[in-house]
Amino acid sequence: MKRLMLLPMAALLVSCGSPAVFERPVMEMPEGTARTSPVGAGWWRIFNDRALDRLEEKAVAHNRDLVRASALVDQASALAAQTGAAMLPRAELEAGASSEELSEGERYMNNLPDRARDLWSMSGVLSYEVDLWGKLRARTEAARAELLASSAARDAVYLRLTAEVASAYINVRTWEEKCLIIRRVHASYEQTCAMYEKRFVQGQYPELALRRVQAERSKTLAQLRLSENELSRAESVLSVLVGDTPRQVMKGGRPGGGNAALLASPPAIPARIPGDMIERRPDIWELESRLKAAFYGREAARKDRLPSLVLTGQLGQVSTQLNELLNQSSRSYDLGTGVLQTLFDGGRKRAAVRAADAECAAVQAAYEQAVLNAFREIRDALVERRKSAEVYEATLDEVNCLRRSWDIASRQYEAGYVGLMDALDTHRSLLSGELDMADAAQMRLNAVVKFCKALGGGWQRRPGSL
Repeated sequence: MKRLMLLPMAALLVSCGSPAVFERPVMEMPEGTARTSPVGAGWWRIFNDRALDRLEEKAVAHNRDLVRASALVDQASALAAQTGAAMLPRAELEAGASSEELSEGERYMNNLPDRARDLWSMSGVLSYEVDLWGKLRARTEAARAELLASSAARDAVYLRLTAEVASAYINVRTWEEKCLIIRRVHASYEQTCAMYEKRFVQGQYPELALRRVQAERSKTLAQLRLSENELSRAESVLSVLVGDTPRQVMKGGRPGGGNAALLASPPAIPARIPGDMIERRPDIWELESRLKAAFYGREAARKDRLPSLVLTGQLGQVSTQLNELLNQSSRSYDLGTGVLQTLFDGGRKRAAVRAADAECAAVQAAYEQAVLNAFREIRDALVERRKSAEVYEATLDEVNCLRRSWDIASRQYEAGYVGLMDALDTHRSLLSGELDMADAAQMRLNAVVKFCKALGGGWQRRPGSL
């Protein structure tokens, strides 16, 4: 009969201990989105550049920001385990020794021979808070959500780091290409100057023509030194990102070759936006997890205003003589239950509920704003990808025309049909056009990096998660 009476009570406790369930925010995907699988961690491999692969792996392994973010994930994991442990019974072992002196009345009432006595005790204590209203479960869910948020924050650091490394690497490659272009032009001016100096001494060329060619040579040399300085600065930025000093990173030469191949052939980007990539952006996932944590934190604050029920049990040995402590006659036990209800706390728990409500509203607003920013960043990245490709094609046409113009001008100058100034202007325009084409190629590659970052790491299929 007693067991039958306990069944409805157990059912009541189970029903009371079920907190409200968090519902994920529904994101309305714009037209033109498509569903796809999560992206791979090594999204930069779409560039098919082994030097970039090595630098990215080095950055992931040694970057201090990523190490710190990983440590915060470990901390959140420990806190989640600590919070979840509150739902389990707690067992403790107590042992004690005391000496006391009773009053004469207490000695008489307890029929003791002496007023002074020693007490020796050893017992096991078991306590358990019954999760009547789901308060402990809500706290556990909040801690788990914070763990997910910390993991997403680490992934956000990972994505930002790898994107910065890719952009810095592209910048290094661009300046290397510019230095190669300027060196080639400067070498041609060196040969031209040598020829003009020889013919000037022979009286075949006027000094004005010689000084013009020398001025172009000096100008190109200055441009080369400025570009080399920018290249050094770009290498330093890359060195900091990969977590090493510039001297150590650049030991053995710059990170590979093949600038022209990288700058001329960027990866293809799909025309349709993968909609679920937006949901998997680390910043979106982090805020969604923090929204879930705030929701369950609010539930826990509300349930904390209700009574709490604690069950306790104690089994042990108590004796006035140490040598009799383990005897059967010294055994004792205590079973009990306690209900705790706050009557007055100065409004502390009510204020905690208001604070939790405000936190939920704040995180909800931050989440909605992050979603809007995500769509904006993806749209901007798509537009930049398209426009940068158009800029590159236009610049390529310009350079092809300038190369043809220089070919014609150089032959006409040798034949005496055009003057030196026209030939130098054409050569100067060709140099400027080739440098512009390197910038356009950099812009086109950076558009791919931005697009991958906006989607949380690209669009390719992969198993697992970041």
